[in-house]
Amino acid sequence: MGHLIACAYDMVCINLTRYGFSETLFPLRTAPPTNFDDRIMCVGWLTKSKYFVQVYLKPGCSIPHTSSKWALHHTEAADTWPNRFVDRMHGFERLNNIKNESNAEKSRLEPPIDLAGDSSFDVFI
Repeated sequence: MGHLIACAYDMVCINLTRYGFSETLFPLRTAPPTNFDDRIMCVGWLTKSKYFVQVYLKPGCSIPHTSSKWALHHTEAADTWPNRFVDRMHGFERLNNIKNESNAEKSRLEPPIDLAGDSSFDVFI
């Protein structure tokens, strides 16, 4: 859906999800305008209700990496879109790394699960 928004409205579309599938999509065929700050739309996916909602981002906030599909299918005219957002994408990556390190530390503190004495899994043997 993000590709449709990006191409139809000639703007950056950021898709946010809760579980790490977030991505930034740029128009496939047009060059970026000189003032691109007002050409950003963010869409959030609400998993439980299965709805998309518009998310309003603060100016200069971190954004996810470019969609791999955009990288495969964009034209030469659109080639420079991601260049203007590299710093913001690196910021998003740094935040993700902090979150991943925190989760890894939490999992190291948890005791391992001992399934040896549990007969619930005998069906699979």
